Amino acid sequence: MPSVPGTSSCSRGTSKATTGPTVRPLRGARMSEQKNTAEMLVIGGGVIGTSIAYHAAKAGVDVVLVEKNQFGSRTTSQTARAFRTYFPRKPHDSELATRSLAEFRQFAADTGVDVGLQDLGLLTILTSPQQAAELEADLADHREAGAAVEMITAARAVELNPWLDPDTIEAAVWNPATYRIKPEAIVRGYAEAAERHGARLYSQTAVTGIDADSGVVTTTAGDFTAESVVIAAGPFSGDVAKLAGLDLPVWGQFAELLHSDPLRTDRDIHNLPFTFHPVSGLKTMGMGKAVLVGLERISKQDGLRDIWYQAAVDELPKWYPELEGLTLHSAWTGTLDVTPTKSAIIGKGSGKHERILFAAGFTGHGLAQAPLAGQIVRDLHLGKSPGVDLTPYSLATNLARLEAF
Repeated sequence: MPSVPGTSSCSRGTSKATTGPTVRPLRGARMSEQKNTAEMLVIGGGVIGTSIAYHAAKAGVDVVLVEKNQFGSRTTSQTARAFRTYFPRKPHDSELATRSLAEFRQFAADTGVDVGLQDLGLLTILTSPQQAAELEADLADHREAGAAVEMITAARAVELNPWLDPDTIEAAVWNPATYRIKPEAIVRGYAEAAERHGARLYSQTAVTGIDADSGVVTTTAGDFTAESVVIAAGPFSGDVAKLAGLDLPVWGQFAELLHSDPLRTDRDIHNLPFTFHPVSGLKTMGMGKAVLVGLERISKQDGLRDIWYQAAVDELPKWYPELEGLTLHSAWTGTLDVTPTKSAIIGKGSGKHERILFAAGFTGHGLAQAPLAGQIVRDLHLGKSPGVDLTPYSLATNLARLEAF
């Protein structure tokens, strides 16, 4: 059976590989000389896969983690490096992020690695009375989910981000609990801590077959037999699931993060808040003297790179008049893992796929939800209630929404 074209829980970026933990052979025998067993085998060594491995191993589960490349070498290390706890119209996503924040605050104490949390803040810009009313009505659900959010005036939004055009703003939602973070540190911390708890990690190991009935997983480093097989391979998760005969609606979509040349200004650019315009999908934040620019759009259509790049160029001066004519360069191009609901798929298969667990399709928000995703998958494996309503993340919900695409 041919190898899946990539099994990272992070997508293809242009960065150098992040150095991961040293690969260790199983104790006492070469893989070619014995059938290796594990309670849980996790496929994908990005922030989601390493979180799952860490939480399960810490709970005493015998874990094997396999990654085709190096741990965290793809999108994990090439995001905007921001962690946010508010997702407009999706209080369930806000809940996962808010509950995950508590773990990141304790990350250094738990793993010995500092993830570098620094205050940033998130401004969500609302451009019409109708949009403002709709999102304001939604805030109670987000607060119930634990998110710190408040509706603020256009004037207050401009105080927080002076580059905005006040004439284009009706109001804004302010989420102070948004932070800069070091994604590569998260992966390293999870991976190293998982190993300390007994997990066995294998990089440069591709999955070539999955027998859902027996739990046998064929890899380029040999075969494993596992009670649970976890698919956390980011944009490749759909392909990995097919090896087990499971239809998992996760696909890879082109994504690009842009940056400007350094701005010639005495203003503080670096500490501008993460600013999001839901109508257009435009996202900006400061990085040194430059501005990072992204465009949050979802499609299964190919060949949209030039169209979306031009859309970002056109959208920027609509909201930031002083940035008219600003040249944008590609900071990173790669692939996001996307689902029909634009939220993750987290759960457990049924019937002949009952030993298959999955956590994928985070649509670029894996950093914000990795800690709780790891805890949920751990609990599903152990037969415990995860304490989270998984309906929005269920396979059934995503398959029902699939027709819209």
